[in-house]
Amino acid sequence: MYRFIIAPILGGIIGYITNDLAIKMLFRPRKSIYIGKFHIPFTPGLIPRQKIRIAKSIGQMISGQLLNQETLREVFLSDEMLEKMGTKIRSFLQSLGEESRTVREVLGLYFEEEKIRQQSEVIRIKAANAVSDRIVRADAGRIIVDAGWDALLEKASANKLFSVLMHNKHMQESLQSFLADKINEVIEEKAPGIIDNELDKVVMELLDTKVCDLYDRYQDKEEAIVVYVLRLYQMVLDNHMEKLLNAVNIEQIVFEKISAFDAVELEKMIFGIMKRELRAIVYLGAVLGFCMGFLNLLF
Repeated sequence: MYRFIIAPILGGIIGYITNDLAIKMLFRPRKSIYIGKFHIPFTPGLIPRQKIRIAKSIGQMISGQLLNQETLREVFLSDEMLEKMGTKIRSFLQSLGEESRTVREVLGLYFEEEKIRQQSEVIRIKAANAVSDRIVRADAGRIIVDAGWDALLEKASANKLFSVLMHNKHMQESLQSFLADKINEVIEEKAPGIIDNELDKVVMELLDTKVCDLYDRYQDKEEAIVVYVLRLYQMVLDNHMEKLLNAVNIEQIVFEKISAFDAVELEKMIFGIMKRELRAIVYLGAVLGFCMGFLNLLF
């Protein structure tokens, strides 16, 4: 009678111990053990021994399957995310209506005065050069000449000789090209300084304007600003998601983080995530051992 009780119980105990030992051997011993020059097999445990390979595999899995371009694009460009961002932007813009400090004072909270001056100067110069370059590339000289040519012909009609010369097709084209080139040269030379000077006045006025006044001035543009910012956000993610991921290099970050864990930290992390599941495997070993002990009695 006792053998019908003892055999299943012994089987359960053996199953419990072997599964518990197998799980512990995943992490322990944490270092290689030697007797003389002989390396004892299965030391260190499987996970400490394969930590680098595991870290690399997890990094590849996360970057390739969990946080890839498609997944991040779905998350960051979802309707829910865009709606939340739109709400945040509107809330931020509306908060500006209560800000009584000037733009300069607000920027002064984050940047030194000299830094603000330098950056405003850089922006002015770049903007002035860009505008003047755009004017020159648009061939403003030709536009001006073409627009005023008829008026010039009308003025020249009083002088018959000059009028004849002006109506000569070859002379007309040569003169128009000459005037257009000269105007473009003047624009290219003088426009950057003139535009920069005007922009300097605009920037200084802007910096000394109260934020709340600035908000009141453009309050009716609030929704257009929200739409523009959201479109800019979508465009950046659509066009540069791959570059952003390459710059962040999620795979390398995960690999370095896991590789930096020592055996104790790694064991705590895995047990913290899978403690219940690992204990269930131990108990399952006990149940299977009990069943096998009972089946042995039948055969």
